[in-house]
Amino acid sequence: WRYREMARFLSLCCVFASLVGVGALATQPRLSLSRRDISKLTTLGAAALALPPPSFASGGSTDLKTDRTVAMNKYLPRVKGGRDYWANQLPGQISGSDWTAIGVAVSVRPDPKDRRGQMKKYGPILGMVGPLELWASSFSRGAQRSPDTADMLAAVEEFKLAIELLDLATAEKVKDGGLFGFFGATKEPSASEREKNAKLALAKGSKALNDYLKVANGQLKAMGEPLLPLV
Repeated sequence: WRYREMARFLSLCCVFASLVGVGALATQPRLSLSRRDISKLTTLGAAALALPPPSFASGGSTDLKTDRTVAMNKYLPRVKGGRDYWANQLPGQISGSDWTAIGVAVSVRPDPKDRRGQMKKYGPILGMVGPLELWASSFSRGAQRSPDTADMLAAVEEFKLAIELLDLATAEKVKDGGLFGFFGATKEPSASEREKNAKLALAKGSKALNDYLKVANGQLKAMGEPLLPLV
């Protein structure tokens, strides 16, 4: 029993260390995110937003239509909200060089409504990644990934690259590309660098979202549900 208790203790330590690491990542001065950082933050965000994984990932009910309807009701509102922000607000923010607003959209910050400082508030762009992944998983049953799920998750990975670029465009500091960058030096991005990365992010992210939404719309059509507009 001592070995079992020790294994359990070490497992809990690993979980605690992982959560501390994510918390530190969420509160440290903003540099630039990687896809690995985004995955950590959005996984924690999905839990914080009370978005459980699809029940059918482990078999679920015997009614596939019911499972997919439940998943749609759970994840679609946040997917749609993020899609609307991306299509309707982000282009104007980029053209207006509103880097502060874009930075909020792709970051996670303390929730001002939480007096204890334990809850995090996810920006509308970063916050949609978890629901995108969870909704994509709803189109598989059991451990076997369906082609639709694989295509949708591949699109999410491309979308994460766009978020990286947006975060790079809005970061307070980025790695210096010159000689001193070799020693870990950082610099403030120039206006032209910010604009270039933001426009590239908009193009890349729009394509990724459209690739995702085309597959999702095929499923929504089969379910008799309204389709989502492309960006």
